[in-house]
Amino acid sequence: MNTYSVMFGGEAGYGVMSAGMMVARAASRNSLWSMVVNEYPSLIKGGLNTCMARLSTKPLAAHEESFQFLGALSQQAFDQNYSKVRADGIVLYDCEAVKVPEVQEDAPGMWIGLPLLQKLPGDAAKVMGNSALLGAFCALSGFPKAAILQVMNDEFKKEAIREQNKSIFEAAFKEAAARCCPASGLFTLPMALATEPKMLLNGNDALAMGAIQGGCRFCAGYPMTPGSSVLVYMADQGTRYGVVFKQAEDEIAAVNMLIGASYAGVRSLASTSGGGFALMVEALGFAAQAELPIVLVNAQRGGPSTGMPTRTAQADLLFTTFASQGEFPRFVLAPGDVDECFYETARLFDLTERFQVPGLILTDKYLADSSVSRPFFTTPLEPQAEAGRASEEWLAAQQPYLRYGEAAGSEAPPRAVPGQAGGAYIATSYTHSEDGFYSSGDKEYAAREPDTAAAGLDRWYEKLPAMEAAANGLKQYGPDEADLTLFVWGSTKGAALEAMELAKQEGLSVNVLQVLYVAPFPVQALTKSLRHVKKSLLIEGNKTGQLGFLLRGHLGYAVDESYLKYDSRAFTPSQILARIKEVLG
Repeated sequence: MNTYSVMFGGEAGYGVMSAGMMVARAASRNSLWSMVVNEYPSLIKGGLNTCMARLSTKPLAAHEESFQFLGALSQQAFDQNYSKVRADGIVLYDCEAVKVPEVQEDAPGMWIGLPLLQKLPGDAAKVMGNSALLGAFCALSGFPKAAILQVMNDEFKKEAIREQNKSIFEAAFKEAAARCCPASGLFTLPMALATEPKMLLNGNDALAMGAIQGGCRFCAGYPMTPGSSVLVYMADQGTRYGVVFKQAEDEIAAVNMLIGASYAGVRSLASTSGGGFALMVEALGFAAQAELPIVLVNAQRGGPSTGMPTRTAQADLLFTTFASQGEFPRFVLAPGDVDECFYETARLFDLTERFQVPGLILTDKYLADSSVSRPFFTTPLEPQAEAGRASEEWLAAQQPYLRYGEAAGSEAPPRAVPGQAGGAYIATSYTHSEDGFYSSGDKEYAAREPDTAAAGLDRWYEKLPAMEAAANGLKQYGPDEADLTLFVWGSTKGAALEAMELAKQEGLSVNVLQVLYVAPFPVQALTKSLRHVKKSLLIEGNKTGQLGFLLRGHLGYAVDESYLKYDSRAFTPSQILARIKEVLG
């Protein structure tokens, strides 16, 4: 086996997420690859927190719902997860906090009860229980304790706190080792100090880094899970790169701040979830009408309305693709992994500036919040080209400046910014003439209003073929031809790719088509790919098969089978593999 999964669970405040992250960091620093998936309730205080750390000898992009090791510090953590432990696994539980079933003949794994929390002094049981959990985990599983202790040296900055946690760790390790010596569920992956350093980061952090790489210098927003951590990263780290951050009073104010920044020539970003994005929709139309490039992140969660704030979903695809009144082109990016969160976000800022349209990023809680280890990004932080900007010389030769006029040989008219001589223009939310002027009371304007309205839309949509080509929004994985083609978008990519490899090991022929840019929809690329599709399986985290709707609408293509998951949890490779087997018979 080349993977090992450990699940820690307990009440909020016991540090189970920190424990899982320390295991993942220790593995990443010692030649392995890690993935961490956190689950937590939508509560200010209390409730069950869990942290799954999956470790492997190769890069990871998906989790599995079975574990070699479960560490449970509460009854709820035990009850909800012990059945997911493998037959040769280990279940560690706090013997004072957890009451186990009397009959255990059919229970998977070896069950071991230890007093993990009760021997800790004072309030340490609350905040340092994770150190006891980690000590027992290392003793029972054989995970190298030196690797955990090294991470602790960096985790705890104050020496007194660090030494207290290490003392608790050692005591729990000693007691677990003395009382139990299990022969199964052991950690056997090879570990050695990594020669190449790796990052351990989640999709939102990578997205924020990509925005900085893409030249974003203004960020505004109002916190809304799971989009908030983009704002936190930009507030914490952005000042090092000249980013101005503003926490607005609400989402409406935030998106209008972006419009003002874009008018001034500053690349700008806001991040929210579906409910916050709904409030931004009217202003999104303003940005489109004024042809001001802004970038908005919609990190999806369960809905509608408040829904499930801390759970995942893929139900905003059509909403985001068609958001706002009227018709206008836009880019809608749906990254499928951490690398795409970084590289494609950076590229999106160039695309929106070049074509002077809004850019939307559609992610979800699973991708936004799950951490994976990756090599360091290789793109250097360099100044971005000011695509689509009007030069002083061009403006001097073009008077009067027609901001919304035709521009031969370019995808959008050159755009002036405040302060440029001869570059003054009106930016309005009304349908307007070439100079931005609108007044239905003006007789001359009223006479040509029908032509003005049609010409503006025609000019926008004449950019669409070039936008589609520039986005390059379709990716294929696996053989050119296969018995079954999986259609995916967003965070389902990782589980689908691993399922494809598992299917290959069982002699099944499968490939994957990932729609990376939902708008402009990759019609030309899909038209070519569909010629080689024998049978298709649509995989989406929603009830209505929204990507399937776009395939029918744009191409008249109906998928053969669907696997739709809308239980607020992400796909796993084994689940997709089982569906592949059903479809292929």
